[in-house]
Amino acid sequence: MRGQPAPTETAPIRSKNEPGFFQAEALLGYGKGAVPSASGSVASGVPKTLVILFDTSLSMQWEKLERSYQALESLLRTLRPPDHFNLLLFNNQVQSFQPAPVPAEPASVQRALDFVRSSKLRGGTDLQRALQTGLQQCSASGGDSSYLILLSDGGATRGPIQNGKLASWYEESWKQVPATQRPRTYIFAVGDDANLPLLQVLARQDGLLEHVLSTEPAEFKLNSFLSKIGRSPIGQLNLAVAPESAVDTVYPLQDSTFSGSIASWVGRYQAAKENVTFSIQGMRDGAGLEMSAKSTLPREALDHAQLPRLWARARVDALLEKIQREGEDQATIDEIIRLARQYKFVTPYTSFLAVPRALLRPRVIRPGDPVLRVRTDESISSVTALFPFGLVQKLRYLSGEDVWQTRFLAPDDMQDGTYTVRLVLRDRQGHTYRESKTFVIASKPPVVQVKLDTKRYHRGQTISLKAKASQSTRTLMARLEGVSPVALNWDARAGINSGQLVIPEQTVPGTYKLTVTAEDIAHNIGTQEVQIEVLP
Repeated sequence: MRGQPAPTETAPIRSKNEPGFFQAEALLGYGKGAVPSASGSVASGVPKTLVILFDTSLSMQWEKLERSYQALESLLRTLRPPDHFNLLLFNNQVQSFQPAPVPAEPASVQRALDFVRSSKLRGGTDLQRALQTGLQQCSASGGDSSYLILLSDGGATRGPIQNGKLASWYEESWKQVPATQRPRTYIFAVGDDANLPLLQVLARQDGLLEHVLSTEPAEFKLNSFLSKIGRSPIGQLNLAVAPESAVDTVYPLQDSTFSGSIASWVGRYQAAKENVTFSIQGMRDGAGLEMSAKSTLPREALDHAQLPRLWARARVDALLEKIQREGEDQATIDEIIRLARQYKFVTPYTSFLAVPRALLRPRVIRPGDPVLRVRTDESISSVTALFPFGLVQKLRYLSGEDVWQTRFLAPDDMQDGTYTVRLVLRDRQGHTYRESKTFVIASKPPVVQVKLDTKRYHRGQTISLKAKASQSTRTLMARLEGVSPVALNWDARAGINSGQLVIPEQTVPGTYKLTVTAEDIAHNIGTQEVQIEVLP
C-alpha cells in the first residue's frame, strides 16, 4: 500500500482538512493446478468456442482493415482442431461463415480467411445486430468456455448508436444468456478514432480490451491479446476498506486482471493515521478469491508525488463514463474541469497546449490516403488546409479526440517526396495564424528478397527464413497456409532479417506457397512468394 497527501504550496505535510491519497496493490497468483507457460499464458486443455465478429463497414478501410485481418489470421492459426469457431462479418448486415461454430481444422480456417478476402467493405455499422447474433451463437453452442471476440473500431452508425444505451442493452442481453454459456467478451480495437468509451464498458462482461493505434506496430499488443484467450480474467474483483468511513472514493487502475498479474487501486481518504483493513474479493475459475491486509493511512509520503494526479485521472474517467451512460449535467462537467486544471491533464472538456501551434498527423501518406489530422491549441476555432496541388479544404473538429480532421485525395501522379501543406488557423477573437507543415508522399512498395537454404522440407521441420527489404520497411511477416504468421526481425550481426517457421506435423505433403510481406510506415505493401515442397 502506498500513500501520498495532496500537495500544498507551503509544506508537503497534510493539514487537517486536506485529503490524502493511497495506492493498494495485490499480486494475484495462479489458481490451483494452473501452470504458466514460457509465454506467460496458462496451459489449458479445455476446448474453446470462439464466435468472431469482424467489422467490414466503410469506416474500417485502409490500415484499420489491415490490422483487423492480421489479428483475425493470427487468432485462427492459434486454434487447435478440438476448438470450435465461427466468423461473422458485419456492417449494416451480418454475414455468417457457417450456421454454427465448426471445428478449427486447417481447411476450415483457410476457408474462413478466404471468406473474408472475398467480401467487400460497404454500408454503415449495426453493432447491436452483430453483438446480438454473436450472443445467440454462443448461447446455442452449449459450451462453458466460449468467447465473443470483436475486431472493430466500435463506431456504431445503425441501430442504437448512443454509447450508454448500447452498453446497457449489451449488459442486459449478456446476463440473459445461461450462466454456463455466457461468453467472455474480448475486444481488439483498431484505429485512432476507436470508440474506447463504449468498448471498455462492453469488455467488462468477463472480458478484456486491447487497442492498437493506426501508426504503431501491432505485434506486441496482438500477442498480448492472443495469449489471454483460453484464460479468464478474475471476475467481480473489488477492493473493500474497513471501516468504510475511512475513505470516500476508490477506483481500479485496470479494466481486467488475470492470474499472475498485479491488481491496483487508487483512493482518497480524510483521516490520517487511521488503522484500516484492505480486503480483495473476486471470482476465479468459479471459486471465490479473497485476501486481506492491515495498514495505517499515512500522514505523509513524499516518495509518491504522482498519486494525487493518478487518483484524479481515475476519478475523471469514472465521471466521463457516467456522462456516456446518463448524459451531461453541469455538476459533473464542473468537477471534470476543476480536476483537469488542478492536476494538468487533457479531457474532452479541457486542453492545455500553451500556444496556437498545430501538429500534423500523419506525416507519411500514400497517394489517395484520405485523412489529414491536425492538433491545435484550444483557442483555435477553425482550420483550413492549402495543399500543394491546389486543393483548399476546411477541417472538421472531432471533440472526442481533440483534433481537426479532413479527408482528401492526393493525386496519383504525385511523385514521392516531401511536400508542404499551409494551414490557416483562426481563433475565437478573430486572429489569424499561418503555419506550414511538411508531409511525405511514399507510394513505392518495399522490395523483398527471400533467402532459403532449401526449398524441400519434411513435416515438423523448421524453416530458417532470411529476407532483405527496403530501408523504409517497418514490419516483415512470413505466411504459410496452415501456420500462424511469423515476424522476421532485424539481426544486426548478420545484417539481415531472420525468423523461424515450423511446419506442422499434420501438414499434407505437397507444394505450398510461402509469402513474405513487407509493410512500410506509409502502409505500402510489398511481397515475394516462394514455392516450397513439403515431404512426409
